[in-house]
Formats: sequence, C-alpha cells, structure tokens
Amino acid sequence: MFKTQSGGFTLSLDCEGLWGMADQLAVVRAGQINNHTLRETYEFINRTVGDADLQVTAAFVTCFAAEPDAVLSEIHMIEQLAYYSPKWFANVLPALKAGRTAGWSGAAYFRSMKQAGHEMAWHGATHLPLTDHTPALAVQLEIQLAKKLLDDLGHSPSTIVFPRNLVGHLDLLRSAGFSTYRSSPSSSFFGKVGGLASEWNILDTRVSEGPQLINEWHVSPAGFFLNWPSGMRSLVPVAVTIQRWKSLLRSA
Repeated sequence: MFKTQSGGFTLSLDCEGLWGMADQLAVVRAGQINNHTLRETYEFINRTVGDADLQVTAAFVTCFAAEPDAVLSEIHMIEQLAYYSPKWFANVLPALKAGRTAGWSGAAYFRSMKQAGHEMAWHGATHLPLTDHTPALAVQLEIQLAKKLLDDLGHSPSTIVFPRNLVGHLDLLRSAGFSTYRSSPSSSFFGKVGGLASEWNILDTRVSEGPQLINEWHVSPAGFFLNWPSGMRSLVPVAVTIQRWKSLLRSA
C-alpha cells in the first residue's frame, strides 16, 4: 500500500510467480507455485478488488506477463543476463529450455488485470535485483528484454516497483522512460527490528506519509506488506495482523 501523487492510496501487488523466487531452489522444487495455485490466487485477487471496486497497482515481472513462446524467443538475452548473475538464472534457464512453464507464466493474469483498468507497473524483466551492486550492463539488458516483450504486449509502464524493493540505477531507468517508483524500506538492523515491532502495532497509521518529487522522480513511500508468518514473524497472531491492517485501511 502506498500513497499516490493525487493524494489517494493504491494497493500494490507484486506479480511474479516463480520468477520472484528464481534463486530459491527449494521453493522452485517444492512445486507450491504452480498453474493451479496461481489461478486460484489471481481469481481471488480479481474477485476481491472487483467486489470492493478498487483500482490497484499490479507490478508484473515482464517475463511472467509475456507469453511463454515470446520469452523463449528471447532466451539468448536471458543467457547473457546469466553471465552476470549465474545463481539467479540457474533455475530459470533449465525450466525454459525444457518447456516447463508451470509457475513461470502469468500472461493470462496480466491480460485480465490490464483489461480491468488497473495500473500495470514494472517489476523488472526477470526479477533480477536492480540494486546499484548489479552491473549496469545487466540492467541495460533487463531494460532491452523488457522493451521487446512489452512492445508485443502493447504496454509501456512508467512506474517501477523494484524487485526485492532494492532501488538502484535510477539514471538508466529514467532514460528508459520511467518516472515513478516505490521507495525501499530501511534495510538497517534497526529498520528491520522496527519493521518486526510494527507488526504488533494494531493502531498503525503510517500510510499518512505522502509522495515526494526527488530529482524529477515521483517517489512513493515504501509499501506495507501483510505479515509473512516466517521465523520471528510467525509469533504474531493472525488476529493482531487483521487489527493492524484495519487500522491502516481506516487511516487511508
């Protein structure tokens, strides 16, 4: 959830399928992200936001949004990207070359959300982190790959929700036509501790923070995630999470 330039609020959805977990071999092998679970998830999302008459920002990984054949036709570019980040693509390339699309393809969900009038933002071409530690040549390849696939989709996004919420290479992305991005939550130790502590705050109203214009970029505040019940966060009762989100929505 983040505040927009118009003063309203938008729910931000990171739409990535297995691309978002490409470096997590255990997740890829577990098979929990598959065609069936993706279909159930997006049917639920579309039904829920439709019933509530909400418009959302759906940030799609381009390779997830594109048709599998279109992605496969550009596999040479993905192989070039793998040179810069072998670990990230170690699970991607075998799946593509073997024609295993289950969990990797969300073209139907991209079309349905676009037809519903939602803002279709960019979440990277392959979900490779775009931090400043990523080589500029790799980011340029990400942009080129995205442009080729997005041209086929008839889409030209201007908003970025950075993969893994790691902001970087703003100069390259600005020159590629982007003008808005969602900022990163604090990655410091104290920021992470504060994020965990906030999961217990049932009176959370932090959505009052507004967007800013920074170096000609429209910068929205970092988004808020539903609690992921893993590790220490699994100690947060579901009832507390529900009360916190009710408070955030009332504030919005």
